[in-house]
Amino acid sequence: MDFREFIHSQKIIALSPMDGVTDCSYRQTQCFVKKPDVIFTEFVSAEGISRGGVRLYDQLLYGNNERYIVGQIFGKDPESFYKAAVILCHLGFDGIDINMGCPAKTVTQHGSGAALIEKPEVASQIINSTRQGIEDYCSGKTTVTDIGIKQSSLDVIERNCLFSEYTGTYKDYQKPTLSVKTRVGVTHNVVPVWIPHLLSHNLDFLSLHGRTLKQGYSGLADWEAIKLAASFAKEAGTLIWGNGDVTTLPQAYEYIDKYNVDGILIGRSSMGNPWVFTNTEPSLKDKFSLMCYHADQFTRIFPHRRLDPLRRHFLLYASGHPRAKQLREKIVHVNTIAELYALEEDFLTC
Repeated sequence: MDFREFIHSQKIIALSPMDGVTDCSYRQTQCFVKKPDVIFTEFVSAEGISRGGVRLYDQLLYGNNERYIVGQIFGKDPESFYKAAVILCHLGFDGIDINMGCPAKTVTQHGSGAALIEKPEVASQIINSTRQGIEDYCSGKTTVTDIGIKQSSLDVIERNCLFSEYTGTYKDYQKPTLSVKTRVGVTHNVVPVWIPHLLSHNLDFLSLHGRTLKQGYSGLADWEAIKLAASFAKEAGTLIWGNGDVTTLPQAYEYIDKYNVDGILIGRSSMGNPWVFTNTEPSLKDKFSLMCYHADQFTRIFPHRRLDPLRRHFLLYASGHPRAKQLREKIVHVNTIAELYALEEDFLTC
């Protein structure tokens, strides 16, 4: 079943994109416990990859076992989205998602992410440009060698294809879905204006976080606003997935029914707790084993990188531990796999 058919065949529970969090090692770890119905990459700059930012392609690495996999891109330059769409098609993603919801100042101050909510004309240009990139790639009109990127970038793109075991061409590539992930507004709820504008672009699906840009991740997600957006989506015949403050699998299914959405994205609640997608409680041994598995995946996928970025995850795996304080003091000094494994006795001792 191709991705487009799949998302119409059932209610979806997806792993939400999280910048600096949902890299390939995180997603591989999640899949080891339980693969969500749909998985998003962390977002990557459309301008960055279209201009040859070789290191950024690490953010687009994925394993074939992660399907269905959606690549998320952000930015403000429509032409860059055209090129980025061609690149993501060549990489074999099942879907391409445009981020119009990130609240980070480093993103919004440049007119990207949630800042696009106040720039509907630019948002339209970006969607149209991305769609054109998809159409031109899938028709054979444009390939990655036609968009003016460096040979070093082309080499890394092929490395990514080998990693994901994707060797297809436009002739056997199923056209990816096109979607947008956004928020209910910038300073206040503008769902009645913003959501119909997005829906007018015939997206395959829309993901909506129930907070404003100003809120960031503070306060509570406004699920009534999501419900209102869902009513617009139903009228337009577009799928809509809700996001925000969902912490358990039963709650996800409850919210699907209560707020009339077609799916739920779970994000922060999966950090240190990939079991959120199974509705089971892990033992201390389960947590420690998975923490080590996560580290092993990280070093396998990113052999050139230090373990430092994983400490935040290690701390979350230790959350709720009877000796959490003592463990945290040791975890913050972990620099190697060997040092992590050496914590086993401490971790398993209550």
